[in-house]
Amino acid sequence: MQLLEEPTKGDAAATRARILAVAKQVFSRRGYSESGIRDIAGELGLSSTILLRYFGSKAGLFEAALRDALRSEPVFPPRDQYGAFIAGRLTDPHHDMNPHAMCVLATAHEEAREIATRVLQELAVEPMAAWLGCADGEARARQILALCSGFVLYTFQLTVRPDGGRADPHMTAWLARSVQAIVDGAGAAPA
Repeated sequence: MQLLEEPTKGDAAATRARILAVAKQVFSRRGYSESGIRDIAGELGLSSTILLRYFGSKAGLFEAALRDALRSEPVFPPRDQYGAFIAGRLTDPHHDMNPHAMCVLATAHEEAREIATRVLQELAVEPMAAWLGCADGEARARQILALCSGFVLYTFQLTVRPDGGRADPHMTAWLARSVQAIVDGAGAAPA
């Protein structure tokens, strides 16, 4: 495969967006430890040097991809629909990047785990706590993220169906109910 040359200045934003799109997919599927700059660059037809010029390192690319993934998530839906919304997002077969998967699959690598922890606090926990708008909002936000992380891990490792699908409808319904109970305050454990 012939690698593309350094993009021109006018193409820089488009190239950066393409890199982030592929990085989000790769980190969501393979995790941080199993994904390399060369792998991501190869999928793009770029040299790894170009990726490093944009992001400095694999850790820099991971952080940029995770931030982009969390920022690209839709705004919060109506409160009474949040459980179904999040369960739908985590099981959507057309949603090829998953910030929850990126974080779960980063836990084995210390630097990536630290990035995920910091970015999740800033872009997931704090906004969700504010959206919940209650005294125990941060605790509830963390409970929701813990459920989502567990569901992602369960889905990736324990539920591969013969048809290639991964979404167990009973578990999806359970997740929706459990998350909704936390949002409603019924399932929230004391902080």
